[in-house]
Amino acid sequence: MIHIIYTGGTIGMVQRDDGALEPAGIDDLLTYAPELAQVTAWDYFTLEPPRDSVDLGPDDWLALARHIEAHYHDYDGFVILHGTDTMVYTAAALSFLLEGLRKPVILTGAQLPIGAVRNDARNNLIAAMELASSGHPQVAEVGIYFNDRLLRGNRAVKTSIFAFDAFDSPNFPPLAHVGVSIRYPVIPPLPHRPDRLILHRALTPQVALLKLFPGMSARLLAALIDAPIQGLVLETFGSGNVPATPGLIESIARAIDDRGMLAVAITQQLQGSVRLDAYAAGRRLCDAGVVSGGDMTPYAALVKLMFLLGRQDLSREDRRTLLSRNLRGELTPPAELIPEPRPTSFSGPPDPKS
Repeated sequence: MIHIIYTGGTIGMVQRDDGALEPAGIDDLLTYAPELAQVTAWDYFTLEPPRDSVDLGPDDWLALARHIEAHYHDYDGFVILHGTDTMVYTAAALSFLLEGLRKPVILTGAQLPIGAVRNDARNNLIAAMELASSGHPQVAEVGIYFNDRLLRGNRAVKTSIFAFDAFDSPNFPPLAHVGVSIRYPVIPPLPHRPDRLILHRALTPQVALLKLFPGMSARLLAALIDAPIQGLVLETFGSGNVPATPGLIESIARAIDDRGMLAVAITQQLQGSVRLDAYAAGRRLCDAGVVSGGDMTPYAALVKLMFLLGRQDLSREDRRTLLSRNLRGELTPPAELIPEPRPTSFSGPPDPKS
């Protein structure tokens, strides 16, 4: 049996007489997909009140995790109906909070409401339910299903506000492709998981996500990361490059040294990984105490900071170590990264006389 958790979002919208959209009840929503009865047995729970996903935050992620843990042994899997705008944050949070998860937790939603004449909601819902009830070991984690693909939840990014193919996983292959048949590509295994589900019950939301830009002043950066910020995700250029602006890296170093701020560097690009040894500025970041986030998405990195800062059983050094370690499949271990070509020195054109 599959447990459907309805949080709101476009998938469950219905049109009022005046043309405006409003959330429907789960009963109304499911009448548009009678085929579900042919897929598997199911029941449902509604997160009251259903709401726009931009209004779901850390407290709601914790509530969802507690609900799944409380009913973990009652169901074969869980399907969460969720708005698309913050779906990747919720998926990443659940992946960290539910340690040792060995059942599918699949988030899905839609670009058009299920009550629309032409929509993607119905197929997304039916396929997510089919995957959740498949029993295949490759779906036994937190995933996002959208437009014929199941993606690892903490690897997904939203790439379009209008296409049905709204999500992608730039640095990790899909867990499954749904077509005439369901295909499960060969993928690297998840890191070691405990034999039982362990629910983590705290997140620390005092974190910030900062995208560097040309001309950013050290004074502005220092103001942005002032207390009460306890964790910082720094979106760098390329594979970890930072402007040589006087005082920029020093501002970060002071926050790390004086306040114990936890900082992680990721890349602004969709594909690729941060390598803090690639440039002198990257090495300076490393010397300042910034941790390499590898190829983590901004969403996974931000939620991972919240998760590690919420772990009161960890020391500061433990948190730094775990921040760069692959915990739930959210990053590619350095040993598995494709080596990046190193630039070669240029000594000028060949001597025409030689």
